[in-house]
Amino acid sequence: MATTNVLAEEARAPKRRQRKSATSSDNTRDKILDAAEALIGERTYDTVSLREITQEAQVTLALSSYHFGTKDKLFADIVARRANVLGEMRRERLAKLEASAKLTTETILDAFMRPLFEKMIEGGRGWPAYLQILAQLGQTNRWLDLLHENFDSTAELFLEKLATTLPDVTRPLLMRGFSLALVAMLQTLSKNRRIDSLSGGKVSADDLVEAYNVLLKFSVCGLEGLSGLKKAKGRSRLKDLTAIA
Repeated sequence: MATTNVLAEEARAPKRRQRKSATSSDNTRDKILDAAEALIGERTYDTVSLREITQEAQVTLALSSYHFGTKDKLFADIVARRANVLGEMRRERLAKLEASAKLTTETILDAFMRPLFEKMIEGGRGWPAYLQILAQLGQTNRWLDLLHENFDSTAELFLEKLATTLPDVTRPLLMRGFSLALVAMLQTLSKNRRIDSLSGGKVSADDLVEAYNVLLKFSVCGLEGLSGLKKAKGRSRLKDLTAIA
């Protein structure tokens, strides 16, 4: 009986070692991702080196190369990691709305925007750094492929549903309006202190709960206000802008 138990234990040992090795590998990978996310979020992609990232993560350059290959691939994985979390949360909420027949412009926008606010408020210190990275992605055309790969499929799904609640808004106008709502969302989440200065301290950028309620209502009214708006010809738009100036 004792011999049988020893043999069984030896047979299980390689599996335990394999699981331990996999867990260690995952921990190392996460340490590198966390360090890179924090540094790039605080600064920018171009001003952070791989050496700085590995020093922050307390790993070797060789380990970073093993897990990610290049700095570009590491950055892509940083973007994808939390984008997958957001995408899943957004799609789940949208599916629940459809199942309960509660699709309105407001509930659709809420299902899209609220998850990121929840993560910023409750999701730990990594999310603020990730938000700064999202802001960097939106400042240039350099990262369009990353945005397309990680966010466009979910955004398209929400645009399709918004089209059903806003049938009088043409697709080009809906896309432009939705894009403006996303810009406002990221600006709000960045906690830009301009609102504190403008209000003399009466309104705080830190109050994301109040800010979210305003953002959601503002976005809903903005999209609904596009109903019936016709796309003006270029010359007419320029004439209107000249009159405003």
